[in-house]
Amino acid sequence: MQEFFSVSLILTQHINRRLGRQSGVTLSKVSRYKREVALEENHHILLCDLGGTLGIDQEYIAPRNPSITSMNYMGYNFGVFNHQDMSNISHLRRTMSFSKFPWMNCNITHPMTKEPFFGEPYEIYSINGMKLAILGGYGGSFRPEAENENPTIHVSSLGSSAKRWLRYIYDTEDPDYVIVCISDADDEISDIVQDMEGVGLLITGSCEDENIEENTYETFSIEDGQNIPRYHHHHTGKVMHVELSFKTRTTTYEFLSHSVARIDREISQLSDDQRMLDLVHYHL
Repeated sequence: MQEFFSVSLILTQHINRRLGRQSGVTLSKVSRYKREVALEENHHILLCDLGGTLGIDQEYIAPRNPSITSMNYMGYNFGVFNHQDMSNISHLRRTMSFSKFPWMNCNITHPMTKEPFFGEPYEIYSINGMKLAILGGYGGSFRPEAENENPTIHVSSLGSSAKRWLRYIYDTEDPDYVIVCISDADDEISDIVQDMEGVGLLITGSCEDENIEENTYETFSIEDGQNIPRYHHHHTGKVMHVELSFKTRTTTYEFLSHSVARIDREISQLSDDQRMLDLVHYHL
């Protein structure tokens, strides 16, 4: 067991089925970046998507969505749907049948039972013995199938859904650290942030596809003896890297610091992951 270790969240959004062999941010370049980060010692990586990468709102005729093929190869750990993903429920369900990783949305439910439509909206990751819980939710205003009298899915209140599932996670899993990831952040988020007891980190995705011209880097540390603070970071570009540092104690784990990097420009300058491109070359 490592005394000091780090957990990296590499978060993508709005990549819109950009696979590779083109300028800007692509899944192939993100794959290359992840492989480089994986070489660092005592480093544990979680790759996740905050929506808009599958390209559900785009036409395609192949039986399998090429984005999900790429994301499976890259080893994505989880995803959270945004409004683009839910724009075509039939395409989305077909794509999900090929996904090798969970999509976590605590407030996207069955219309009748109000249970999560796509399975449990959280995952527990055991990292260096530490139990890390991550909960996902949809924060947008778009309601799929709004004009349908018998909709396939229902979007419940994000605030009440998140609170209920956080309570369930603490009662049943007893995690050491909790992260909440929400797609399509809207005005409701400010109220929800104040009501997330026990959450160490909240990450919210943006509703719109925004271009980030320059890389930005921030580091946040806490003083000795300070309780674990709650941080909120808004993901405005296509790729964000959040690194959290921990120290192993006798019976618990101490949160030391974290850094946030918005790295669209850095990713854009990388070369492609050729092995990934070979898997989807018919779609390039």
